Amino acid sequence: MFSRSRYQVRGSSSTSGRVQPGRASQGTTLASTTAFTAFNVNKYGGLGSIIPGMSSWSRDPSETFMSLGSPDSGVGSPTHGRVGSGQDQSAILEVGKIDWEAAINATDHHTDRFDAVESGKPVIRRGQVFKLTVHFKRQLIPHRDTIRFKFEFGRNPFISRGTRVLRTVQGKELDNNDWGVRLRTMSGTHTIMDVMTPADCPVGIWKMSIITNFKDDVKKMQTFKCDQGIYVLFNPWVKEDLTYMDDKKEIEEYVLNDMGKIWCGTSKRLRYRAWNFGQYEDPVLDAAIRVLDASKLDAGARGNPVKIVRTISAMVNAPDDNGVLEGNWSGSYEGGTPPTQWQGSVQILTKWFESGEPVCFGQCWVFSGVTTTVLRALGIPGRSVTNFASAHDTNCNITVDFHYSQDYSKLEDMNMDSIWNFHVWNESWMARPDLPAGNGGWQAIDATPQETSEGVFCAGPAAVSAIRKGEVGILYDAPFIFAEVNADIIHWLCPDLETEDMVKLKMDTNGVGQSISTKRPGPMGIGNSDRLDVTDSYKATDRSDEERAAVINALMRGHSSSTTAYDVLKEDVIFTLDDKDDVLIGQPFSIFLKMKNTSKEKRTVEITMHLETTYYTGVVAEKVKTEKFTVVLEPLKDNKSSITGVPDEYLDLLVDQAAFQVSAIGTVKETKQVICLSDDFRVRAPDVIVKSDGKCQVGKPCKVDVKFVNPLTKILHKCMFILEAPGLEKPHEIACSNVEAKGTASMSYTCQPKHAGMKTILVSFTSKELSDADGFLTVDVKPAATSAHR
Repeated sequence: MFSRSRYQVRGSSSTSGRVQPGRASQGTTLASTTAFTAFNVNKYGGLGSIIPGMSSWSRDPSETFMSLGSPDSGVGSPTHGRVGSGQDQSAILEVGKIDWEAAINATDHHTDRFDAVESGKPVIRRGQVFKLTVHFKRQLIPHRDTIRFKFEFGRNPFISRGTRVLRTVQGKELDNNDWGVRLRTMSGTHTIMDVMTPADCPVGIWKMSIITNFKDDVKKMQTFKCDQGIYVLFNPWVKEDLTYMDDKKEIEEYVLNDMGKIWCGTSKRLRYRAWNFGQYEDPVLDAAIRVLDASKLDAGARGNPVKIVRTISAMVNAPDDNGVLEGNWSGSYEGGTPPTQWQGSVQILTKWFESGEPVCFGQCWVFSGVTTTVLRALGIPGRSVTNFASAHDTNCNITVDFHYSQDYSKLEDMNMDSIWNFHVWNESWMARPDLPAGNGGWQAIDATPQETSEGVFCAGPAAVSAIRKGEVGILYDAPFIFAEVNADIIHWLCPDLETEDMVKLKMDTNGVGQSISTKRPGPMGIGNSDRLDVTDSYKATDRSDEERAAVINALMRGHSSSTTAYDVLKEDVIFTLDDKDDVLIGQPFSIFLKMKNTSKEKRTVEITMHLETTYYTGVVAEKVKTEKFTVVLEPLKDNKSSITGVPDEYLDLLVDQAAFQVSAIGTVKETKQVICLSDDFRVRAPDVIVKSDGKCQVGKPCKVDVKFVNPLTKILHKCMFILEAPGLEKPHEIACSNVEAKGTASMSYTCQPKHAGMKTILVSFTSKELSDADGFLTVDVKPAATSAHR
């Protein structure tokens, strides 16, 4: 982490390498209890009575209790080792402490970057052996002593639910289909054990106890309860785990990478937010496990990634279960943090973990960023996915329906569906044995609370492969997610509904689901160079035979009420809206409606264009202006009209993310062809410029310079830089003075890195008048200089 930070703020108005293998692990001293209770040996050769500290216990008939000195054990003999002098050999074998070998195990299990490991906690992945060293108070005598390990999970562990396990230490090879403990080596009072967890065991924190007794005296035993729990995570490196992923580059990105990008903006102007997933930072791992603990998911079901990700999608939002994040799309964020100010998940999960109350506030990319963090912390491959022009189908008829009066005015009280400029959800990787073959792989889940599923605000997991084919009849929530990426937009004319049916005006078959984006495996790139377009995973090319077949398949399987709208209309004037790709906030812009007459006759177009500011969800915030045109198109000729926005008209009407919607509606006089077009775009803030001299070395000061230029012709008030260095230090909020019109805010930041490697520094700028400006810098921190010593 960076330390000894100094800040110099100026305004123009007045002014992770972690624990290394071989490092000594932290020992855990155990409390011991001795019980002298009458025990009965049951027919399976095990104990059928009371274990100290437990109200009842029944033995699993499949278990084999084996003395270390038995012929089948493979370890030990009466002469294995010499009895240490001064040790009371008549006493029951007693545990003094356990060394979890946290650093060694963490390297083998790909968990070495977790802060928990650095503090000596065991963080392991299921389906893989981990080691521990047991320090007894006397030497183990294999032909006399029996050692059993008990593992318990959840509030009320049961053998039948797979949440209580008792295994005798043995010498046989271990199999990751079952729990097992194997004695590896003995040296004096120290023994090294191998412990195997099955590849389908529940994930979370397991409690462990060690039970010892003499082989020939089961009436007398000691139980040692470990205060430290074992963190057990999913293991996508192991084929037997349902989260297994064979592409190592994808594992590196979608499980191990703690830094990434989340795309937002519009389909015409894609931009990204650098996001600190921060799954290794304390207390994120504990918070991720708390997400499951606080849910209604049965402990025995916590080995199933399908159940886990569905639970995560419900628990990351606040409704129903007092989850992590409170959503807010009002534009007023008093009493919380505006969603655009978050740069990562660490602060959010920390606040929720410490307070137990939902954190205010989030919107879709924040819900998705936190979900990605929880997935990766638990070991499930996960990524944030952005769908541009994303449909919100409120009645599950798999179309987006807009309604108009006889004079073509929008009937807002009937227009419940919407199209968001963008929407961010998640994908998680797993096998789906609960579905027909071929539906494993990426599964879509959505933690943004839009609609309920089975009475709870959650969505998924839905197989992306099924979405592409329109197979919406499989679990979970496939119709809703299909509509988000591939719904057709239907415009309806609504006369007097008491006496007449609605009339379809127009259908748009390629207006939904564009440039579906996630981060490509590999290092952070410049701009959008590291964007991976996954649109083809969700649907075939718009208007292709394959894509149309998937839509009809979805409508039929989803029993849609919109199937009657699918007929063919003849249109001979082609209309397109053409906006600019890159407009800086504070600059004027023009949006053009282009018209092409493909007939050999004259056409008269009567058109109305609207310019409105919108929330990114597609909900109109303020009307900027309306203009009407009559355009005569000569045969086989083109023409165009435009609507212009100037700063004095729109600046005070902007809301979050500075988004606009332009729409055009009208008719062709001669043919009664209807025009219903809309498009979204945004004006962007300038980037925050982050620079360094590039001379960053562990233990030495490293200077970072930050600059932001005000693009507006007005003073910016309540200005602040927000800095976050993923894996290095906690976020900092640094106030700066007012920034004059067209002025510059700058800041110098001096840090002293503690760890070598590629580190990313995120910086955002916010003010009362302008926000949503950010930038980042990746620096290569060199190791500390070494000097030779004799």
